[in-house]
Amino acid sequence: MLMSLMCEAARAIGATVRDAIPQLSGSRFNAEVLSEAIAGETLGRRETELPNKVGAVMLDDIPVLVGVIDGTAVKANVDPQVRRYRNQATIARSWLGTDAPNLQLFLTGPIGALRDPAWRQLAAEIEADDRTCRKLVWLYQDPPTIDDAMGFFGRTFIARPWPIHQLTEQLDSMANIELPDGWEEAINDPDLDFNGLVEKLVELERGERA
Repeated sequence: MLMSLMCEAARAIGATVRDAIPQLSGSRFNAEVLSEAIAGETLGRRETELPNKVGAVMLDDIPVLVGVIDGTAVKANVDPQVRRYRNQATIARSWLGTDAPNLQLFLTGPIGALRDPAWRQLAAEIEADDRTCRKLVWLYQDPPTIDDAMGFFGRTFIARPWPIHQLTEQLDSMANIELPDGWEEAINDPDLDFNGLVEKLVELERGERA
């Protein structure tokens, strides 16, 4: 459910979403598959070494693993779960080639974790640990909505600095006009941000037509 919600939220803010190769969330390293093909033997791995729940998706062509941390907010419970996700990330990296350094891991906490100081502290410790891949933890208080997911994505690499629909409308409004007199001064104005610049150019154009 959370995976679907995240994908829906990512699309809503303008990110591209596509399926990742299934091997990213599988249990075997790339080299193991090759060894099995040569030796004709299947290598096993204990279930306790990997997470019970994990998904994989490509967001803006960046590989992302998605997982859940549940239970109580104590290190004895959380650390083993994070270790299993690091193991999964190591497997995923073996399949990614030159994209391996781009791998990210998004972990979610349980309902009610957002206002729990213990969960917030643990989340900060997880995010500070950059072994294997970059990690971000999504904590929420109530059952999450698409708006909550979009809020979480504001902390990630797919965050957009301006509303996508507003930007599209502004760019469309300039699609068929020539740059008006005064555009150089507007571009060089340090007080104008991106949206302000677009609005200023549209204003100058309207002034020429008046």
